[in-house]
Amino acid sequence: MKDILLDREGDIALTADGDISLVTSPVQAVMIKLKWVFAEWVFDPDKGIPWFDVVLVKKADIGRIKRLLVSEMMDVDDVLEVPVMDILFDPERRSA
Repeated sequence: MKDILLDREGDIALTADGDISLVTSPVQAVMIKLKWVFAEWVFDPDKGIPWFDVVLVKKADIGRIKRLLVSEMMDVDDVLEVPVMDILFDPERRSA
């Protein structure tokens, strides 16, 4: 599927002439999906990741988070597998 090319910050990338470019990029599609918050998109509130209900909680279930993220990635056309997903969890610093 074609998307508007985004830059590293997620803004629309413009050419030197100020035009937009279309791109087919599974990497960009995955990055967009991982930034969606569940129920945020008015046209399909069933889409998105439940960041505030599942991921950003005390005593988060790392296995469930991995399954959730892999499922979202596998939903992107041209993504055939996610061979490795490591989540480094530091409970002392409450970071992952």
